[in-house]
Amino acid sequence: MNTAEFPAPVPGAGITSQIELNRSKPKLLRNSRILLWMAMSLSIAGVFLAACMVLMAFSLVFPLSDFTLARVGGIVNWAAGALVMSSLCFYLWSLVRPMAGYKVYLDSRGVNFSLGTKKAPAELFMAWDQISAVKTKRAGMAQQYWVEAKDGSEARFSSYVFLRPRKVARTIAKRAGLAIQKG
Repeated sequence: MNTAEFPAPVPGAGITSQIELNRSKPKLLRNSRILLWMAMSLSIAGVFLAACMVLMAFSLVFPLSDFTLARVGGIVNWAAGALVMSSLCFYLWSLVRPMAGYKVYLDSRGVNFSLGTKKAPAELFMAWDQISAVKTKRAGMAQQYWVEAKDGSEARFSSYVFLRPRKVARTIAKRAGLAIQKG
């Protein structure tokens, strides 16, 4: 097949701008499975370390005949370390586990946000012509982004939802033909 067999393009037919070209390609944005797996693995390894710290605390308790104030300090230190490590592991697990289900699907019609969990799904669809702004604001230790629609609805996400929230916001803004505004 050569180029002579293709019909000549008619003015006004097909995709007319770069934004329309970008919108025509469906794209699914989600968190990296490798990074999520690594974070969950660190959480599991932390539980193992917490158990080892508890064993170290118990090893300092016995023999009871050599009990000194320094050993009491060591027991308290190892027990406190085990408590902090276990609470950190459970916090990390509870933070990372829902991240596996968060996703944003972009297609030619608009943006479909799926930012809920299996038990509490949160779906929102915004057509491209209904998106009024993509905004950002620093809140504590997280960078927050939100996409506003003309009808007042909005989708909010941060680094607690996506590991790379700026990439998600830039992709949406690029396809909507908007700039990211400071909120």
